[in-house]
Order: sequence, then structure tokens, then C-alpha cells
Amino acid sequence: MTVSAIVIVPAGLAPADFTAPIAGEPALVRAVRAVRDVAPASVVVADELADAATECLAVHDLSDVPVITAPNGQLWHDTGENACDTWPLGVGDGVLLHDVRYPLAPADLAVRVAAGLADHDVVLPVLPMTDSVKSIAAHDIVLGNVDRSELVTAQYPRAFSAAALARLPRTDALAALTSAGLRVGTVEGDPNAFAVDLAQDRRLLEAIVTAG
Repeated sequence: MTVSAIVIVPAGLAPADFTAPIAGEPALVRAVRAVRDVAPASVVVADELADAATECLAVHDLSDVPVITAPNGQLWHDTGENACDTWPLGVGDGVLLHDVRYPLAPADLAVRVAAGLADHDVVLPVLPMTDSVKSIAAHDIVLGNVDRSELVTAQYPRAFSAAALARLPRTDALAALTSAGLRVGTVEGDPNAFAVDLAQDRRLLEAIVTAG
């Protein structure tokens, strides 16, 4: 199976958000290194962030990682065409998709997710929901607790087969992908693979990395 890895740097981030060190390594570098042992990695960014991403990778001996620009840093657009024709780079049998806003996701998580493509078209790393979830009505009236036994938190990186990618411009709803005959599966996530605000959570991230 031919799989490529892509790290997304979404539009709206400031260059310092993903290039400033977190206990020695920027978020972009951490995200790339988490997936590049699984598959050849590329970085997709909005035009205005390309120079900062390229320089950051070069400083950390990752100049061999291509930086590809796309409008607003989005990988595809709803053009009514096949996603594989609208992507900024080619697609093999599947893609391991990572997000720079999950900078502490470990490399072994990427391995588990990519391995799931052998049996599924979409693979998500998940953890059980531990936070209390409330149901509310109009005017913010709390109706009660939501049963968490069937709820999970989805993380990155995620994996998609070429067949799944072909349908994503039309919908990103997993239920719709399942009804289309695509196999959606999950693997065990990781406590450190959580989304962060890169501008606000740097001290928290550094504390977690330092604590080991």
C-alpha cells in the first residue's frame, strides 16, 4: 500500500504559533516527525505562511520535506470533481493526515492509524469521553447529562483511502461515508494527542514535554 503523509498548517495561524520552540522543537517540526517515519511527508500551508514553514523546516534539518501552498491551507474544495484531481499533490492508496495543532501526538499513534488502512477507508484515533456533557434547550436551560458511554473524542493524525478522499469534497460526515459503503474504523488514541491553541497553550505544552 502506497501512503503519503500530509501535515496541515491552517490559515489563521501566526508564523510564531507553529515555528516557536516548544521545549526545543516547534509544533510544525513535531508534527512532521510524528508521521514521516510512516510515510513520505509534505506540509500544506496557506500562501502567506509558506516562507515561515520552509524556513522552520530547514533550520531543523527537514529541508527535504516539501512545502505546498493551497488556498487558505485547505486540501480540497467543493468543485464537484474528484478530490484526487483537486488536491495540491498526488494521492496513492491513501493519505495520513496530520494537523499542526496536535503537536504532541506521538509517532506510534501515526503507526497505528496508518496500519488501520489495511482494513478501513477512514481511520480515526479516539479516546473515551471523560468530560461531563450536558444537553441544553432554549435559553441555555440544562436538561440533563448526556450518556458518555457512546461518545469519544477524535484526534489526529487520521488516515483516508483514495476512495474516501474522492467523496470528501461532497461531505465530511462519517455517517455519509459509511452509508456510501466505505469502511470507517477507529484505533486507540493517545492522551497527548489533544488539540491546542498554539498561541495560548505553549507553557502547558512545555510542562508536559518536560515532565516526560
